[in-house]
Amino acid sequence: MTKRAIAAGVATAALLVGSAYAADLRVGMGAETTSIDPHYFAGFGNIQIDLAIFGHLVNYDSKFRIMPGLAESWKSIDDKTWEFKIRSNAKWHDGSPVTVDDVIHTFKRIPETGLKQFAVYVVDKQIVKIDDKTFHLKTQVPNPLMPNNMAAFALVSKKHSEGLATEDFNSGKAAIGAGPFKFVEWVKGDRLVLTANPDYWAGKPGFDKVTLKPIGSSASRVASMLAGEVDMIEKVPAPDIAKLKQNANLTVVQTPSCRVMMLHPDASRESSPYVTGLDDKPIRNPFRDSRVRMAVSKAINRDAIVSRVLDGNGVAASQHLAPGLFGHNPNIKVEAYDPEGAKKLLQAAGYGQGFKLTIHGTNDRYDNDGQILEALGQMLSQVGIQTKVEPLSLTVFFGRLYGKVEFSLAMAGNCPGTAEASSSLKEFVATFNASDGYGIYNAHRYSNPRIDAIIKEAVSTIDDPKREKLFQEALAAAIADGIPIPLHQQMNTWAMRKGMTYEARTDEMTLVQFARPN
Repeated sequence: MTKRAIAAGVATAALLVGSAYAADLRVGMGAETTSIDPHYFAGFGNIQIDLAIFGHLVNYDSKFRIMPGLAESWKSIDDKTWEFKIRSNAKWHDGSPVTVDDVIHTFKRIPETGLKQFAVYVVDKQIVKIDDKTFHLKTQVPNPLMPNNMAAFALVSKKHSEGLATEDFNSGKAAIGAGPFKFVEWVKGDRLVLTANPDYWAGKPGFDKVTLKPIGSSASRVASMLAGEVDMIEKVPAPDIAKLKQNANLTVVQTPSCRVMMLHPDASRESSPYVTGLDDKPIRNPFRDSRVRMAVSKAINRDAIVSRVLDGNGVAASQHLAPGLFGHNPNIKVEAYDPEGAKKLLQAAGYGQGFKLTIHGTNDRYDNDGQILEALGQMLSQVGIQTKVEPLSLTVFFGRLYGKVEFSLAMAGNCPGTAEASSSLKEFVATFNASDGYGIYNAHRYSNPRIDAIIKEAVSTIDDPKREKLFQEALAAAIADGIPIPLHQQMNTWAMRKGMTYEARTDEMTLVQFARPN
């Protein structure tokens, strides 16, 4: 067993640096938080606000690697026990110290609050208070991902939130956190205003006041940036990136996203709802055959999608786990564009004459998603799979993809919530099992007992090197079987006025505590 200990010194380089420069920052956000209550909903738009106001025990850096937060260190005591130490200088906004009692209160509150999406991180865990700043977390089975789990949710103050409801957070009454900013006001649909916390444990943020303005339309965000109505925008659309880069008054920063776009082929049903023969009559489901799945992969010109459809703002993907994340397999190479090889695989699988297919995806969720679907349809048609494209609104698409499991071939993206391979493998590759949460996003209903066994061994292995090898083995087996079919990583892009900086983050989050004046 490898014992892991993360010390406060690891985070030294990442501490926020105070500045004598006092200024306001206005940020155009792609989506608005749905609540100030940090336990209400587990969406990125909410979590980035939680991190600004409340703080998490464990944080992620800009490369999506875990680092100390309100907890200055942690270590595994044995296979089923982890010890965490809270920072001595971590304080709530009223000046009172953050203590283990607040952690206990948070663990109790989460399963009772909002959509209960954070409950999976706290249930079946016993907290043992050692002293006001030290606690042990005990589990029934080994949990090597305990630090990642503790990065998933915010702490709340027992003193300021006990007995209070979500509405009390939204009004500001209970919004007393331990983060770099203090709550000022939330005018839903218009603005969220924050003010710097001068006593934050990592130092005062670079801006005294931050106003977050929800601007859902990409075109409107860009227009607001160009008009000087905001100082910074997130989620810059691909077609506007070159224009903004050429503007002498702006700075554009980018990094590949942790989100990998991929195709989900229907690998289970005898007949698939959106597949027919060339005569429009039903045929056996071709995607049950791994050769057909691999033919689809070979038919895709990933470099062309990145260069032409995304204007160069993307990276071809070899697997559904981004490079740099724990468990990524560097030995898996990007599938080469090989239409002739695709045709040979189709011939070998008994589909040399081709078949008809409808491919589904969104037209309002990912970068140029509708255009990517069109490009995929053309590429598949060129190898004999006569493909029709049906783009849908995200509000319709995801219910049909993961709820009804309706499609024959569908495009969607994912960034693993735990910043390593366990999420991707458990959710997208493991056999579907509603009772234990495995395969919850396995829209292809693929099932491979050998891969299942590797995944289950990995997620209960404390030894990091051994667990990483198991993850890499499972990823290689899944990709070799065409489940799922990786396409590309998006680029995360921010634009801002000259005179300020922000380090682009692979996790897509806009964390205003890391925005600074030059």
